[in-house]
This record gives sequence, C-alpha cells and structure tokens, in this order.
Amino acid sequence: MQYIDTPTPSPASTLILVHGSWHDGSSWSAVQEQLDAVGVESNAPTLPGHRAGDDRLAVSHDDYVSCVIAELDAVGGRVVLVGHSFGGSVISRVAELRPEDCHGLIYYSAFVPRDGERVADSLPSQFIEFLDQAAADSADRTIELPDQALREAFGNTADESTLARIRALLVPEPHAPVFETLALPGFPGLRIPAVYITCRDDRAMPPGTFHPGQSSRLHEPGLIEIDGDHEALLTAPERLADALLEALDAIEAAHRARRERRPRLRDVPERATG
Repeated sequence: MQYIDTPTPSPASTLILVHGSWHDGSSWSAVQEQLDAVGVESNAPTLPGHRAGDDRLAVSHDDYVSCVIAELDAVGGRVVLVGHSFGGSVISRVAELRPEDCHGLIYYSAFVPRDGERVADSLPSQFIEFLDQAAADSADRTIELPDQALREAFGNTADESTLARIRALLVPEPHAPVFETLALPGFPGLRIPAVYITCRDDRAMPPGTFHPGQSSRLHEPGLIEIDGDHEALLTAPERLADALLEALDAIEAAHRARRERRPRLRDVPERATG
C-alpha cells in the first residue's frame, strides 16, 4: 500500500512572554498590541515577587518556573516561550521540564545559564557588588534599578518622556533568584528550535555578554539583530514585535526542515506478502 502525505496548515502558536528583572507582565503591553494587530496571541504573566504585596524575600527561581508552567498549562496547544534578560533562565528551565509542550524558544537579550550555574555567574563583578549592597540596605533584600543605570545602560536610546514612563513601570527586584544555582542537565540535549534576538544598542551588560556570550550556548540558534536597547520592549516595541514574528517564522521553518528529513510512508518500499 502507498500512503500520500498531504501537508496540513500549522496551528498558530501562542507566545508566553516572560519578563526580566525590575519588570512585570505589563512591560510587554506595547509589544502585545503589535502582535494582536496581526492576529498573534500572547500572554505575559507577572512572575512571583513582582506584584504589589508579594513576599519578595521568600521568592525563589522555582516559583518563577512554576508560574510559567501554570501559564503553559492554561494556554494549552502550541506554545513558544519568550524570555527577556533574566527571563531567559526561566524559559530554559521550563523547556527542560516540559520539552514536549514547547514548540520553540525565543531569547531576547537574555541569559542562557549552563547546568550548575547561577545567572550571577554571567554578571560583571561590579554589578554583583551593586546587587549585594542594595539588597543589604533593604529590609526585604530587594533592589531598585538606579536612575543612572536606566538612563545610561538599560533605556539608553529613550527620550525623557519614555524614560519617565519606564521608570513608573519598574518594580523592586528580589535578590535571591539571581544567585541560585540552577539545574539544567538535560537542556543541552534538547532540540527545541531556538532564536536569539540581540539589540545593537544594548548597554546593560559589557559588549559581547548577550551575543555571542549567551547566544552561543544554544544549539544552532537563529540570530536576529535589531536596532534597540535593553528596554526595546518599551523603547522600540514595533521593532521588537517584528523580530518576534520573524523568529516565529524561523521556528516554523526549522520544524518543516525536520519533518522533511524524516522518511515518509510513501518512500518506504513495499514488502512482498505471500
């Protein structure tokens, strides 16, 4: 018998947008508006410890992962995880725990920790000293992003009105999760299509920290470069949304290429029957 395989349209993916440090889910709002306009569904959960009234002293990286897994279960269907900055460490762990539910991974100026590493291991010593000192000075060991850092390193392409808008959205950052040792023993062996978005004007970390420093830790990732700073989700949301759409196309292309490499039923020789 011969079977003819006819391609079926791929179901649309829902993006789960995971924010980074000093942000909450609302930081993705402008990007989500752009995605909505072209019919791409997205959810942007707020991680524990980033909501008003949360216990920021007790929050852990496991809490972050559990939050995103709950979101993944609520969405169902085809999901692509997007991690910004510290959020990259969260989507990596979710992907390792639930690879069958992750259609693709998109890292935007994001950390990709190795097994047994802390996100802190990828930070410069001066930045770690700042985090430790700021936490020591705070009753709940949270850290505020200094205005100078926002202006010169994170939102360095923004005008004054945009900086004021970003500043109003920032939340105190819990200290502990960035210093937790993360278990990712199976992540290097995952073959979930991944794309890394890097921003040419990103000054949040020393040059090369995100790309190629973090992007090179992924297995054959697609690479997209855009003009923008670390806060492109707020300073250049249209540009970032376009990059996310391009990344979705790249993920679909990777899946198609894998399907085409598999033997098809019509290519399997028929066996003689007696």
